[in-house]
Amino acid sequence: MKYLTIFAATLLAACGSGNPPPDTATKPKSVPQASGPGAALVNPDFEQIGGDGIPGWVTVQHAGPSSYSMSIDAEGAYAGRGSFHMKRTQPQVYGSLEQTLDARPYAGKTVELSAMLKTQGVGAEGWKLYITAQLPGAMAYSKGLIGNADWKRDAVQLRIPANAQQLKVGVTLLDAGEGWMDDVELKTVD
Repeated sequence: MKYLTIFAATLLAACGSGNPPPDTATKPKSVPQASGPGAALVNPDFEQIGGDGIPGWVTVQHAGPSSYSMSIDAEGAYAGRGSFHMKRTQPQVYGSLEQTLDARPYAGKTVELSAMLKTQGVGAEGWKLYITAQLPGAMAYSKGLIGNADWKRDAVQLRIPANAQQLKVGVTLLDAGEGWMDDVELKTVD
C-alpha cells in the first residue's frame, strides 16, 4: 500500500493538478451569430475597450511562452478611438487575433474580409488577414503588408463550402515587427 501511495503521489506531481493547462488564447463568452453581411463581426472597429482581452476577439499564438503584446491602441487608430495593435516580443511562428462565426449563413457563398492595416518593421512573411472555414482546403490569406507601411486597405476572399459549420476570420503576424488593424469588414461578394 505504501508503494501505491508513493506511485499515486508521483503520478499526480508529474501530471499536475488534474486541471487542464491554461489556454494561451483568451476565449470569448459566446460565439457571435451571423445575422447578415457585415453584421456578423463583434467590435470590428475596436471601439469597445475594457476588461480583459479585446471584446469580441480571441488572441492566439502558435505555442510556448507569450511572444506577443496584443492590445487596443487608443493613440494610433485609423478612425475612431482605437485600433488593434500586435508586436512580436520574441521569435515565434505566428500570433493572431480572430473571431469565430457561424458559417451556415455564408455556406456556398464567397465572403470577403477586409481591414485597414499598418506595419512597422514587419519581416518578409508579413502581417496578413485570413479566413478559414475549418475544412481541408478552405483557408485563404491576403497579400498582406511587410516593412513599414502606412494605413492601407487589405482584403482576402474565400468560397465557403456548403458543409462548413464555423468560420474564423482574423489577422496574423508571421514574422518580426508590429502591426495595426482597424475598420474590419466582412461581406458576401456573390
